[in-house]
Amino acid sequence: MSKMNALWAISISSLVIMAPAIGRAQNADGSTLPAGTQVYLALDEAVTSARGSFDVGAIVRCSVWRDVTVRGTIFIKGGTPATCRVSKISRRNMAGTEGKVAIAGVDTKSVDGQNIILAGGYDKEGAGHKVVVWTVGMLIFWPALFVPGGNAELPPGTVFDTSTVNDLSIQQALQAQTPRMINLSGLVGGLNADFMVDDFLNQPNHRYFHVKLSKDGDLPSNLMVDNVNGKSIDPVPVTLKDVKKDGDTATGTGEIEAKSLAKFFVRGINRFNVTYADGGQPRSTEVIMNVQM
Repeated sequence: MSKMNALWAISISSLVIMAPAIGRAQNADGSTLPAGTQVYLALDEAVTSARGSFDVGAIVRCSVWRDVTVRGTIFIKGGTPATCRVSKISRRNMAGTEGKVAIAGVDTKSVDGQNIILAGGYDKEGAGHKVVVWTVGMLIFWPALFVPGGNAELPPGTVFDTSTVNDLSIQQALQAQTPRMINLSGLVGGLNADFMVDDFLNQPNHRYFHVKLSKDGDLPSNLMVDNVNGKSIDPVPVTLKDVKKDGDTATGTGEIEAKSLAKFFVRGINRFNVTYADGGQPRSTEVIMNVQM
């Protein structure tokens, strides 16, 4: 058992909850979706490595998880159908080797009907991914995700990331009709949070998740995680460390016990909310972790 290991590909991004768009990029007027923009997909059907189910090349039904926007203009609408394929599959065997499956993003459609070619997918290495070998000792954090000698099972709703291959420009008329989305978090001094993946990987025992925090004014002292993957959990405290003030902006590191959150993780994308009270009202920042086995 001690010789077994699990291969995970990890990439991280974060965003404020009141800004639902994902895949932002910088361009002057927001008329172009640049190549390499991140597009999250979700499985619309279960995928398994069991014999008699899927083979390499099989089409997998997926859809875009969330709107993809640039400077408030929606280029790809959440819920848009997307095409994926099984790019790699191995069956479990009598020797106890687990089944494995990889899914490649193929394409989806923009809001004006243009075809968008995608790269990357579930369990596929690429730009933005870090590859890590997790020893059996780490299985205590993710007991539900590992079934030694079992088939790889990906349920509907499993989320993974892909990226656009080419630049895309939408029709000017359609762009003008697209409702613009405005993120006001910067105006109200919202909390920014970024997962510190390198810090986690360099820890000898992987005991803590650290989140880089910044906020106009002072950092709140009552931080907690109360939601993982869209489901409420008993609050897990976030300990503030290394707090500094640079002008009007405060920065620091939030420390979270890894085991407290990891037991709620699923295959594919995982996310959690860092929440605090502001004038008696709860405010949250969503941290998205792209964790792939």
